[in-house]
Amino acid sequence: MKIKYIILSLVLTFTFSCQNPDEFLDVLPKGRVIPSTLKDYDDLLNNYAILRGKGENTRYMDPDVFMTPNVFGELNELNTNGYGWKHDLFAENAIDYDYQEFYQYIHMANFILENIGDAEVGAYNESQRNIIRGEAHAQRAFEYFHVVNEYAPHYDPNNTDQPAIAMPLSVDLEALLGKSTTGDIYDQIIKDLNRALELLGPNYQAINEYQNWRPGRASILALLAEVHLYMGDFQEAVTYSNQALALYDFLYDYQTVVFRNSSNPWLGYSVNGNNDAWYYGTLNQEIIWNRYTIWGFRTPQLIHPDLEALYDKVNDRRWGLMSTQTTYGGLDTSPYYCYVYPGERSVGLTTYRLMLTNAEAKARTGNGAGAIATLNELLEMRISNFMPYTHSDNASTLQLIKNERRKELIGSSLNLFDQKRYHIYGENVPNFTRIHHDTGEELTLVPGSEGYYVGISPGVLLYNPNLAD
Repeated sequence: MKIKYIILSLVLTFTFSCQNPDEFLDVLPKGRVIPSTLKDYDDLLNNYAILRGKGENTRYMDPDVFMTPNVFGELNELNTNGYGWKHDLFAENAIDYDYQEFYQYIHMANFILENIGDAEVGAYNESQRNIIRGEAHAQRAFEYFHVVNEYAPHYDPNNTDQPAIAMPLSVDLEALLGKSTTGDIYDQIIKDLNRALELLGPNYQAINEYQNWRPGRASILALLAEVHLYMGDFQEAVTYSNQALALYDFLYDYQTVVFRNSSNPWLGYSVNGNNDAWYYGTLNQEIIWNRYTIWGFRTPQLIHPDLEALYDKVNDRRWGLMSTQTTYGGLDTSPYYCYVYPGERSVGLTTYRLMLTNAEAKARTGNGAGAIATLNELLEMRISNFMPYTHSDNASTLQLIKNERRKELIGSSLNLFDQKRYHIYGENVPNFTRIHHDTGEELTLVPGSEGYYVGISPGVLLYNPNLAD
């Protein structure tokens, strides 16, 4: 049965989410608007909720997160399971909000793409139909990139047939899809992004400054760079990241960032006198395509001593602005440090992430000098009294970039995906270990293991057993 009405609030989700599809069929709530014009479909893309709470499941899975007994007790069951690198994080009746929301917005994109052709022009221009269609392709690709990294083994060019995630491409709430392969998912992501570029055209805005959860041309090129980096196609990553940076390369000078109150870092930052610039990701000019993870980090996570040792604590402003020895709730963590970021921490695409991708891809394609030049450009805006690095050999330059990724992307959990892909590249990834402070058990994360990604929850499998491994 085809869905008859879908409302602008998009409370819908797919069968393979942990919702009953019968609740969403043939619904016409009083006072809601049925999309019929280009403006209605554009309003779907204006829903800023798409940027919220991405990757909350992986927050404590990151090996650079560290916990001591006095802060371990702050974790809920989900975070405790994540800290234990359990593949199956969820109890039988628990809702996986990451999964549910990813597919909600995939569904939104599918709905737009399936129906935008019949929308009335209304107050818009006909040319805006392709803009809405192009952005829907891009948003679907971005959501799939998040899902496949959180819920599947990493893409391996030598084994692209690995089962990954469900990949609905049309509106069919009764479909009980099985898992598509990693190869199919990545192929579709690239296809969607290329189609988006085609529809939006070469003169489309670089980024959407006022609704940065919606993409511009630089945003899409940046995602293509990231996707190709993750696939191990480093030359394409260089090409796309160069193109994206040519369109947008804004960086904050961290010398202009201070705490609003030096005695309490949890009260937030002032950036060139602006107290909101980092508080809200929608105002952060370094963000190219907005998604964020936790707001405020009030549940503590400590910085692993191995990561701490990489920072120049005297001169590196990232350390000064993102570490403290007091949690939001007032717990003393000394001699260790707690990560602090009183605002919306980006897990989307940013200029600094793009520059690190550019530098890494250059190093991996033999352009170590170019990689160092890009890295120096970033670090000059981060470190006081910075002395530029020089390139000596590709191996040393690549390791330097890996270390800088850990430092720059702290708090984003992207390090988990980095370690996951390094293993597929054939590089040395250690066995990470930590202690479960309730049981005293030593926990180990083995390269290539299921501990690197999240299993489909029992609630989802109840409605769609075709997603079982």
